[in-house]
Amino acid sequence: MTDEPPLAPARVASRPAVRADIQGLRALAVGLVVVYHLRPGWLPGGFVGVDVFFVISGFLIIGTLTGEIRRTGRVGLLDFYARRIRRLLPAATVVLLAVTAAVFAVLPQSRRPGVLREVVFSAANAQNWLLAVLSNDYAHAGVGASPVQHFWSLAVEEQFYLVIPVVLLASAVPAARRGGGPVRYAAVAVGVITVASFAFSVWYTPVDPGAAYFVTPTRMWQLGVGGLAAMALHRLRPGRVARLLLGWGGLAAVLVSAFRFTTGMAFPGWVAALPTAGAAAMLLAGEESLARVLGLRPLTYVGDISYSLYLWHWPVIVFVLEVTGRDSLARPEALAAAAASLVLAALSKHFVEDPFRRRKPDRRRTTYGLGVAMVAVSVAVAAGGWAAAESTLAALRGRSVIDADHPGALALDPNRPLPVPAGVPLAPVPAVAAEDWPHDDCTTRDLGDGLASCVIGNPDAAKTLVVVGDSHAAQFSTALAEFARRDGDQWQVHLMVRNGCPFSAVPPSEAGTPLTECSEENLKKLDHIRDLKPDLVLTAAMSRQSYLKDLEWTWESTARMVDGYRTVLGALADAAIPVAVIRALPRPGRPVLPCLERHPDRPSECDTPRSTAVGSSADPLAVAATGLPGVRVVDLTDWICRADTCPAVVGNVVVFRDNHLTATYVRSLVDPLVVALGLR
Repeated sequence: MTDEPPLAPARVASRPAVRADIQGLRALAVGLVVVYHLRPGWLPGGFVGVDVFFVISGFLIIGTLTGEIRRTGRVGLLDFYARRIRRLLPAATVVLLAVTAAVFAVLPQSRRPGVLREVVFSAANAQNWLLAVLSNDYAHAGVGASPVQHFWSLAVEEQFYLVIPVVLLASAVPAARRGGGPVRYAAVAVGVITVASFAFSVWYTPVDPGAAYFVTPTRMWQLGVGGLAAMALHRLRPGRVARLLLGWGGLAAVLVSAFRFTTGMAFPGWVAALPTAGAAAMLLAGEESLARVLGLRPLTYVGDISYSLYLWHWPVIVFVLEVTGRDSLARPEALAAAAASLVLAALSKHFVEDPFRRRKPDRRRTTYGLGVAMVAVSVAVAAGGWAAAESTLAALRGRSVIDADHPGALALDPNRPLPVPAGVPLAPVPAVAAEDWPHDDCTTRDLGDGLASCVIGNPDAAKTLVVVGDSHAAQFSTALAEFARRDGDQWQVHLMVRNGCPFSAVPPSEAGTPLTECSEENLKKLDHIRDLKPDLVLTAAMSRQSYLKDLEWTWESTARMVDGYRTVLGALADAAIPVAVIRALPRPGRPVLPCLERHPDRPSECDTPRSTAVGSSADPLAVAATGLPGVRVVDLTDWICRADTCPAVVGNVVVFRDNHLTATYVRSLVDPLVVALGLR
């Protein structure tokens, strides 16, 4: 993923010779990434292939630029950026335009705006920052993979290379004034950036693991390590034994990372030092026995097409998954996706990359004009599609009602089930059902938005109900608001809810880092509730499985989860405050909404067996509530599932939007919920 030929060491006077082993190393890097995406279980740490790419890129680009400084005392910035335009933009533009077309041909309506937004950010080389924001967007958790999310690494490189040539050029100024070697100053400048970036990465990764993976400051050091290796190789000539140790030791470091690392680790941080150092060691090793292996023609050819292979493989995988409706590729599908990716990469290399790279325009201005045109076309086409897709969804919003045609949960009433008319459109429309949640400031806030509760109903009412917990507690606010309205203003409902914050004294962990802000806030909520002395406290929580699958948050054990819940519930019981705990909801076995979009006339295709949806594990929150005085456990499963299945649609109402219920379905639960809570 660079625009320079692989450099042979210590060649200054003549044009750099090509190092075939670097092409083989590129093949290794892209191979790790592709295999990881095709079969994650085979290489759980295959994502380190991107880290290897970063080191190779820094080695070649910074090595070439410092070589230019060494020969001429300057850096040709305009020529440098022109080379990158010719090398990178044509293939990327073709892929982005192809993805835009495939979005409308393959993806369901609900996913089109989000993916096309990412195409726009990818074309603008800002995809990594968008993904960093989305990694902390609770509403984005569990959303299907974007076919262009892999453009984040290209964005990191381009942002880095907007800065580093200028830094290198600036470092030549004091050299000219003081008479020193310009490369020495360049090495100091790159070293400072590398050390600062590594320190920031080590500090920031445990603070915000999701964003840290994508943002440029946590990754610059990996490109810097590659650049420092290139500058070191110009001055150092390791002996034969040292080169053997560097080469094979570096390969071992990369492979150990690929086989032993997991996405549960805080990455990049200090953990990324292993594959980064391994890649740098292989580059320093040069022409030895490992180089002969990496220089084999099949590997060098894959290295030649590695940029296009990286661009094409991920969209192919995402669209195959979409067409098949699977969460992962079966072996035949994986083989077909791999073959298609290789063919597309070869075609892209020979008919897109090579012509643009070899046919240099007579004027540099032409290259820049072409670059602007390619970016503009990608942005305009994707942005136009984005606007059109949003307009389509806007027309579908608001069609969500509970009426005689849409009885929802009341169709499952064991005593008097309401009839379900046939041929009635679903509510909400599946394409917009992901947005069917309580739309108010009380139920969409995340941690850090403050402790103050919101009040639904009459604030002067004599009776008080407090809802506390995460989004699984918040989702019932729709029903409780309807109850408060119907009940003649006798109840005030206080919502003390936060997305991703179950009412527990024991915090979850993300990538090994405890998220203590939630548990600390819960202790403050506990004090506030005891002072309020409500007539009832209602809590619910997302299951341990959903926290792990959708947010990658974990607890040390189920027992610790139970302890955390029991601490706060026991404190309320000791204060003689009545508590109702809603047992964990069934979890659909597949993403329901895309399935309903694919099967609009056969919603039963999207049902989940009850045994699968309910699971065999006990709900830690319900376990914690058992035996506590004044604490009752409410089980709504029979209002969501039939005897053997948990349908995607009940009473012409879509039940699930993800692991949550749609707000429309919750509105149909008003009467069952009120009765179960003893409010009527």
